[in-house]
Amino acid sequence: MPTANEYLILMKVLHVNNVANVPDGLVKGLREIGIEASLYQPYTGIDKPGGLSKLRVITNRVGNARALAAQISRERYDVVHIHYAYFGMLGVLGRYPYWLHCHGTDIRRNLYHPAYKKITFMSLEQADRVLYSTPDLKAHAEKARTDAIFLPNPVHTEMFKPKDFEGTGDKVLLISRIDKVKGVDVAFSALEKLRKSNPALQIDAFAWGSDLERFKNCGFVNFIPKVSHKDIADIIPNYRVIVGQFELGIMGMSEMEAMACARPVICRFEYQNWYAEAPPLVLAKGEDEIVERIEELLAKPKLCKEIGFSGREWVVKYHDYISVAERLAKMYET
Repeated sequence: MPTANEYLILMKVLHVNNVANVPDGLVKGLREIGIEASLYQPYTGIDKPGGLSKLRVITNRVGNARALAAQISRERYDVVHIHYAYFGMLGVLGRYPYWLHCHGTDIRRNLYHPAYKKITFMSLEQADRVLYSTPDLKAHAEKARTDAIFLPNPVHTEMFKPKDFEGTGDKVLLISRIDKVKGVDVAFSALEKLRKSNPALQIDAFAWGSDLERFKNCGFVNFIPKVSHKDIADIIPNYRVIVGQFELGIMGMSEMEAMACARPVICRFEYQNWYAEAPPLVLAKGEDEIVERIEELLAKPKLCKEIGFSGREWVVKYHDYISVAERLAKMYET
């Protein structure tokens, strides 16, 4: 009879739906500790050119769901781990057991949305286990599942790592998605003030998000075309200071990846007691406070480095993709 460790090595796991590259990081971590893990991307109809009709999108989704169910039946996975709450309907309709992993809007909004509430609750209730990825989701997840468990987001600390600053002059990067839920109104108001008082300062942001159209012609931020996950790891070290999100009081993958690159991150974070050690972030809420923090860091390169390397150490300790995968593997075992 196999031991616990041998059983994990023999385990076969499928992750479904690559939300924010979290499943990708989990799969890579699981593979490195010896578990046979793979990632399946279901059809979503998102970011598909050509203007498909709603009927065509629905038809494609149904066909894709059937193909996934057939693959699961054929491959006989020990665990099917689905990401994004209402995608749990794949398991409900496919009649196979599944774990469900919540990431944000999927329960923060959809759990109360007239169009998504019913299928979101059903997906949560019928899952074998429910996980959530940020502290603010605890209250929402537990409305449907009191046994929901927090799993830290996995950061690929070998890809996102410290590098020497290669830029010329001081540069600031807004790393969060251009989306109201990320607090971009506060961020852009702060960056506009910052640019007025520092006209030579370069301020960049990634050109992605539902509110991009509102800001793309603002004139004080340069927008970088959307790039691959790996390219982001090469871009971050070219900036002195990273600006994150200011609405929900949490850190997303982007902020933690910047910390892993040993860059100081300014954001709003309200869960200082969530971890055994508070993350070494540069905390700010209002636009004036954000400007003050950025200017202070730009004026003190040594402080930038100290906070940056403390952030790197913290991410490695609490969010490294290998340690998170090991934690998840123990959950699978039980």
